[in-house]
Amino acid sequence: MSELLSAALLGTARSAPTFQDLATGELAQSVIGDPAETLLGAAALENAYRDGGVAASAHVLPAPAEDDPRLQLPPASASHLMKLLAAKSWTLTEWFAVVAERNYRAPDHLVADLMAVARSNDTHRESILRLVGPRGQWLAAQNPDWSTLVRRPDRTDAWTHGAHQERLQWLTTMRAVDPAIAMAELSRTWDSERGEHRAAFIAVLGTGLGDADSALLEHALDDRRKEVRQQAVQLLRQLPNSAYAERMAARARAWVRVEKKPLRTRLVVNMPGSLDDSARRDGIEDVHFKNKGIRSWWLRMVVTAAPLSVWEGMIGSASTALEIRIEDQWREVMMEAWTTATVLQRNPRWASALLHREGRKTERRVVPIVPARERLAYILSGRADSYLLGVDGAALFDGLPHPWPLDLAERVIARLEDVAGRHAETGKDLGQFSRHSHYSTLRSAETHFPFAAAPLLRAAAERTRDPGWHQAFAAVATNIDHRRTVLKELE
Repeated sequence: MSELLSAALLGTARSAPTFQDLATGELAQSVIGDPAETLLGAAALENAYRDGGVAASAHVLPAPAEDDPRLQLPPASASHLMKLLAAKSWTLTEWFAVVAERNYRAPDHLVADLMAVARSNDTHRESILRLVGPRGQWLAAQNPDWSTLVRRPDRTDAWTHGAHQERLQWLTTMRAVDPAIAMAELSRTWDSERGEHRAAFIAVLGTGLGDADSALLEHALDDRRKEVRQQAVQLLRQLPNSAYAERMAARARAWVRVEKKPLRTRLVVNMPGSLDDSARRDGIEDVHFKNKGIRSWWLRMVVTAAPLSVWEGMIGSASTALEIRIEDQWREVMMEAWTTATVLQRNPRWASALLHREGRKTERRVVPIVPARERLAYILSGRADSYLLGVDGAALFDGLPHPWPLDLAERVIARLEDVAGRHAETGKDLGQFSRHSHYSTLRSAETHFPFAAAPLLRAAAERTRDPGWHQAFAAVATNIDHRRTVLKELE
């Protein structure tokens, strides 16, 4: 600002300044005109800066964004994208998958709008960030409100210098992007962290959890804070290759054995009278139920955490283990613990055995762990018809290849037609057989049915005597056609 006053005193001014000139800073860009008027204008401008508490300074422009050589989205697709995001369309997962496969990028004029959406859209945030690419990252670096959208793995300044919430956000993000970097940084500072911060940090390690995390989790078993120790136990139970799992396996072999006799083979449980300090360190507690059924609790904790391979080595296959005779006192405990272990360790062999043994009674969390091809065969065999459209049956569809094969779509349509017929007989608008009660299945059909299923749905609409179901079948067919149109634009 002093340069402007000096120029004014030298008489290098041009005309009387206006209020708009002063407000927009245009006066500071050129000092030509009447010296007196320029001097007064310069003084007024400098006073305005001083009154506002802002000192004049030169602004250094950031380096340009990296080039993004990917093909730009076709104009029609770019237009449809914002509508799909606004509607929170069920088809977005498929749309983003095709975009990634064809290596498209967002047009420049949409990058800022997409970054704003990414900030609040948890489901598709990472897909949006891949679409906007380096230009989106450039914008995120300029806008403090978008700092959580920065995805440069080497950017650790938020972790090393940020406030607790910023560090927690960085760790959460990095566990999804690069778990190894996140673990390396957390391990480096773990012992110097405050207790409540360690509790918050360890809680996010479930994302990207792997064998490389076991060393820190083992260390956390000795933490002063109970919630840290408890969280470490919960995570270690999901790592069947860890030293923790080996200790639990040793306890399982000591407490449970197979007794073979000529007429029968059975599982015999022989529980200890008390726990040692090592067992307590590993999270086996002796304070539950006020000593009523306490040994059942110990057994449950050990069987849940022991690798399922222990029982396969002891008994045979998972199917054999589930059928072996067990004393009545322990059978329910063993079955529940095996089921929980199947979920925690995500063991497909045990999940398959449980599904074929339990049928519709199978724990819902177990079903998606069964390999997709086995679930598909299970559905097409007709064994799942009785609960295919129920809440529990929905787990059968989780993670099936997309789009679903046509024969699966045909079976689902047949079951829906049966439901529509039952609803027509009731003469009611609502009820368990109404289209409203099967909203989730209809949306899944829109999202996952192959395009060839649209004519089958229209035929079902024509056959049904229920007006609501007629509308539902027709709407799903229309939405499948729209899905095909939107994806066709990406070609």
